[in-house]
Amino acid sequence: MAADPHRHRSAVAGGGVWLLAVLALGGCAIYRPRPLEENPKPADAAGLAQTAAAIKQPRLAPLPIPPQGPWNDLQLADIAIVASPDLQALRAQAQVADAQVFAAGLLPDPQIGIGADAPDGSGVVPALSLSAGFDIAALFTRHSRVAAARASAERVRRDIAWQEWLAANQVRLLARRWQFLERQHDIAARAADAAEKLLSLTQTAVAQHNARLDDLALRRVAVLDARAREGALARDAEAARLQLNLAVGVAPDVRLPLTEVAAPHDPSALDATALEKQALAQRLDLAALRAGYAAQEASVRSAILQQYPLPAISVSRARDTTPVYTKGASANFSLPLWNRNRGGIAIARATREQLHAEYAARVFDAQASIAAQVEALKQTAAQRQTLDAQLDQLRAEMQPLEKAAERGDVALVTFETARAALLDKEIASLALAQAQSEDEVALAIDVGALIWK
Repeated sequence: MAADPHRHRSAVAGGGVWLLAVLALGGCAIYRPRPLEENPKPADAAGLAQTAAAIKQPRLAPLPIPPQGPWNDLQLADIAIVASPDLQALRAQAQVADAQVFAAGLLPDPQIGIGADAPDGSGVVPALSLSAGFDIAALFTRHSRVAAARASAERVRRDIAWQEWLAANQVRLLARRWQFLERQHDIAARAADAAEKLLSLTQTAVAQHNARLDDLALRRVAVLDARAREGALARDAEAARLQLNLAVGVAPDVRLPLTEVAAPHDPSALDATALEKQALAQRLDLAALRAGYAAQEASVRSAILQQYPLPAISVSRARDTTPVYTKGASANFSLPLWNRNRGGIAIARATREQLHAEYAARVFDAQASIAAQVEALKQTAAQRQTLDAQLDQLRAEMQPLEKAAERGDVALVTFETARAALLDKEIASLALAQAQSEDEVALAIDVGALIWK
């Protein structure tokens, strides 16, 4: 008996379908477990310094970083960007965003349908059907999807860079705070020793009937106040050191080697208006918001396209039981009568308005903060300048006063009182210098770039 050519073609077609299915499954990804690390170890500062030398933060230029230190606040900021566990986790979001761009560009897989009917009775053959379909709508919306995903990925990268900028400047601020508090603590310890000496001198004077008991009581209170201030500054300095270690990502017992903190800069030439314009161009969070707005614009376009009746087409080949072979094509689409994706369009447009308002609010906050920081810097610098002038005069007066006390022309109590007052003023001057130095970092955060390098 001669072979049925139609049956042969159907068998070949069916075999081809199964071959394509096997090949497609062969290209699928497979699952590999990724266990969590239960006991992460703190980073080594020296090793981090070598890695941080090639940092690519857009607002912090690569710096030569000696592996063993000492480091200035900018070098320490580079190390922190590499070492911070929070930033390492945040940078993983960029890989997710890139994967979303890849996913947005993929077209849907074609749909293959295979059917068979076994008839009851004789003189007939099994019915077979084979169809292939494809969603044409995905082609029309692909450009908008990819544009939205790319803009979203750019927003994520800008957000990550902004968080790195914030973390780097937090490290700079804490490094300055720790160093200034250490210096204040050293002077406070000397001031407490001076208060103890004054108390001893007053006790001697009371015993010799050259001072009153109320003077002695005042000296005791002064000693208690001086020791309390010394202890408070010691606690503040240690707290700043621990916060700095946490921000850098090193163990709490590590004492980071730092260079001497730089003196605050003269803020008299700062122009708030120019800095506000610079912030609009350079702040990474504003760039991230602009990228997010561009992504939402693309989402609005995609939502509008989805209201149209974009078809899904398919082609088919079939054999009935007689057997009669047929081939054909079909198109399926939704009629935009009631839904018309109006909900999706409304959500996309409302989200766009939200981002528009958020950007305007962020710009206003940045401008207001810059103006306030510039004014605060100028006021603090003026106060420090006045106090430093008084300190210079007081230091000049202390030299002849000390010599007079050594000769016995001036009571030693008088000299020690003047010396204690000088130490108090030096602590006050350092506190103003700390405030001005920290305000410089805060201004750099607001502008989005270093003001002084």
